[in-house]
Amino acid sequence: MHKLTESLIREKLAKHRVVLGFDPTQVSQQSEEWFKMRLAVMTASKAKCIVAGATTDTRLTYMAELVAEVATGSNRELVRARALEWGNEQEPHAIASYEFLNSTQVDSVPLLYSDDMRCACSPDGLVSDRGLEIKCPLTTEVHIRSITDKKIKSDYLWQIQFSLFVSGLDLWDFGSFDPRMKKKNLHIITVERDEKMQSTFRDAVPQFFSDMDKSLAMLGFKFGDQWVCQ
Repeated sequence: MHKLTESLIREKLAKHRVVLGFDPTQVSQQSEEWFKMRLAVMTASKAKCIVAGATTDTRLTYMAELVAEVATGSNRELVRARALEWGNEQEPHAIASYEFLNSTQVDSVPLLYSDDMRCACSPDGLVSDRGLEIKCPLTTEVHIRSITDKKIKSDYLWQIQFSLFVSGLDLWDFGSFDPRMKKKNLHIITVERDEKMQSTFRDAVPQFFSDMDKSLAMLGFKFGDQWVCQ
């Protein structure tokens, strides 16, 4: 069983300091530096854009977004929706509940890169042999559905499998948290590595980057230029 520790992840991140221009081990999620770390990098939350089921337009739109980030060195303007704000507010409480229920400590890391820095995931937490993805839905109905349906939404499942793809781990805990619930305010589903989905990534990711690099070359750029003079 694969395991990752906070110290090992920070040791790997430290090697990217020269490329990024700052110390990534001292970065916290949602900070300005964290968004810079993600510039033009394929992230887990967008995994479904490149796999089977994604339309050609969806794939090309995502590719154009990443190409634009290389060309400009900046992220697209982020929309601070109410649902996102609610999730950010509740996440620390969800992690505290997870730690209590599982008698464990959840480590916090800013980002996990693939070796070439082209893929990344930002786990909500790390517990030695597994990552943690917490969703804090704005409405209680969504939380209840996650319990009664006994399954994870397709978008989230691809996100988790991509996180497994990047991290090399075999397990990832998906949690839905709603502090308004008097019982079962935290629901956990453990997701195992799915080899069929992993095979899809092994095929789709290199092809995506090959096509992306052709677009970059047409514009006179290459991956990595987004971090020059940051």
